[in-house]
Amino acid sequence: MGTITSIRRNVKDGGRCSVFVDDVFLAACPIDVATSLGLRKGLEMTDDLERQLRKEDRRMVLRQKTYHFATYKPRTERQVRDYLVGREAAPEEIDDVMAWLKEFRLLDDLVYAERFLDAARERKPLSRSMAKQTLTRKGVPESVIDHALAEHYTVDDAINAARRVASKKLRMITSASDKERDEKLMRFLQYRGYPWDVIRTVLQELRDGSLTMVALLAVLISALPSITSAQEITTCRRLRLPDAVNRFQTTTQPVMAPDGTLFLDRKLHPDNADGGVKDPDDVWAALRDATGTWLEATRPDFTTVTRPDVVFSFTSDGLAALVVGSYRMDQGEMVPSLAIISRLATTDRFSIVQLVNIPGVASLGRNFYAMMADDRQTIILALDRPGGMGGLDLYVSRRCDGHWSAVESCGPQINTPAFEGAPWLAPDGETLYFASSGRDDRRGKSDIYMTRRLGPSWTSWSTPRNLGSCINTIEDETAFSLFGRGDSALIHSWDAESGRPGIYIVELTEDLRPLPSCSFTGTVVDAVTNQPLPTAVLSIEDTSSTCVPYVVPIDTAKNTFTISLPAQHHYRIETKVPHYVPHHQSIGVRTLDSTMPLRVTTKMFDTRRPLASIYFDRGVAQLSDDNLTLLTELVKRYDIRQIAFDVVGYTDVIGAKPLNATLSEQRAESVAAHLVLLGLRQDRVHAIGRGIENPGTLLGLKENPQSRRVDIFPTEKLGR
Repeated sequence: MGTITSIRRNVKDGGRCSVFVDDVFLAACPIDVATSLGLRKGLEMTDDLERQLRKEDRRMVLRQKTYHFATYKPRTERQVRDYLVGREAAPEEIDDVMAWLKEFRLLDDLVYAERFLDAARERKPLSRSMAKQTLTRKGVPESVIDHALAEHYTVDDAINAARRVASKKLRMITSASDKERDEKLMRFLQYRGYPWDVIRTVLQELRDGSLTMVALLAVLISALPSITSAQEITTCRRLRLPDAVNRFQTTTQPVMAPDGTLFLDRKLHPDNADGGVKDPDDVWAALRDATGTWLEATRPDFTTVTRPDVVFSFTSDGLAALVVGSYRMDQGEMVPSLAIISRLATTDRFSIVQLVNIPGVASLGRNFYAMMADDRQTIILALDRPGGMGGLDLYVSRRCDGHWSAVESCGPQINTPAFEGAPWLAPDGETLYFASSGRDDRRGKSDIYMTRRLGPSWTSWSTPRNLGSCINTIEDETAFSLFGRGDSALIHSWDAESGRPGIYIVELTEDLRPLPSCSFTGTVVDAVTNQPLPTAVLSIEDTSSTCVPYVVPIDTAKNTFTISLPAQHHYRIETKVPHYVPHHQSIGVRTLDSTMPLRVTTKMFDTRRPLASIYFDRGVAQLSDDNLTLLTELVKRYDIRQIAFDVVGYTDVIGAKPLNATLSEQRAESVAAHLVLLGLRQDRVHAIGRGIENPGTLLGLKENPQSRRVDIFPTEKLGR
């Protein structure tokens, strides 16, 4: 199958390592697993060994991920089992993990139920029946629930919970008449599962006495249909951002920059340019302080060029963003157009504008969305175009050899006769999130959906999945953007209690998250001095693409590059620096079980100075023991087996010129031959005899020991 060529400790996770077979990434695993299996450089990787490696790695990963799942917040035993089933764990794997977790005493349904009731008492009031139904849905046994309710849920708790729920509801129905108010409140409390004695107590406390409670109950009981099920309550991780972000509405199109800055589009804000009259959109941003508290959003001065109206997406290195702004002239006026703004360093302001000229898209229209992939070669757009299915439809444009293609519809699997917008393509290059108002399973006017690309085509997608009630409400969800590791997202949604839209952070369940990808980060340095080379140019070629390689910029402030590489692809990467030997490497990103951070340091060799010099005694071409040791250490230190060299020999002025020419060549050949013995390819080592280097020295002496040497120069030429 191949030979293990290297085993590298992961930079961000020191407990794991990456195994490379024939210089191609094969798998990542805990270091303990690699040690127990006896993995080492030079060992043949057989099919049985690979299966054993992946099995042990999966067992360890399942334990680690499930431990994180079980400790992230309280879980029931059934939730943990369902989690493992969702990860396609086999029954024996589930039993192994469950037994392992119970050793840590992490699973106790009674403790879970007690904590749930305590939390509900503090944060989200629940009736007794709804608390029982919710715990039942979570898999808590009925006997455990009854015991917890008996110990932790009294009549006073039920009345206090109903009071809090009713108080919030009253703030929304103050304009109704007394009778309408009481009727709505009665229906609402019954809908929330409170018994009649609790409802009666609360209404007696809240109503103004204009109608006797007995009469009110008689009227309402005869009019209300029986309610057999309570409102669904979930423990979704859905957090509305504070007023520092949501104070002004409409605030939409949230995008998190890699440095944690939250960018927003505030429409018609009085502090926008021209007061938001002619140009309603403007970019605002919010930061967090050291405690994690959001600060008031402001209009940031983040460009030296024309300020954009909306920021749609950032690249993962923070050096580029897809925006819309007045960057193009049309009939004497600046009109909205898509552009990529960029900068040389993340410490700089954006100063470079590159228009996105898509054939056939003369105007973006009144409503539109866009999102750019991390490689800057793909843009997903939501446009209203002639011949579309209706309203906004999703399209894709690809950049090849520096030119954007005409838009291609994402196809009928995604587009409907209604609205499709807010596209967000995940780093895996396959998972697409979008908003839609044309699907039968939507909960509100517009819901967020997820789909995955089937193969290389941009028109073939899996059946879109609704993201569910944790994210979608009975109103509009019209913005979506991933951030962090892809397990969380920013959305524009609706708050039923306050009756106001706003920006939310939501957590995605495992099955709705993007597929794993490789986060490729690296630094380019001089191989000898270890100094960064900020002028390096990286070209990445996806071997499955017919386009020329695209350039990945280097952050001149951090001297690093970052890009996301989808799995199941093979890449060729070329690094060039003026006067240095070009560096070539191949990366095969195979099947991943999680987003893998891959950090590399690319070492470049300067062709202008020798990598080493070997010195000889007078009249000698044979290598000394010290020379042999130096060459061995040289090959070991720099791993130069893939580099070509000019091995240049010299002599001093003593002796006849023809003999010196021969001696210099013999010295060069002696060094070259030993380099080949140490593993360098013979066609990459070129011996050159230059003869006499200097006619003499400044002292007038003929002998110059420094000239009796061989210089080993890296060279761009790979063969002769």
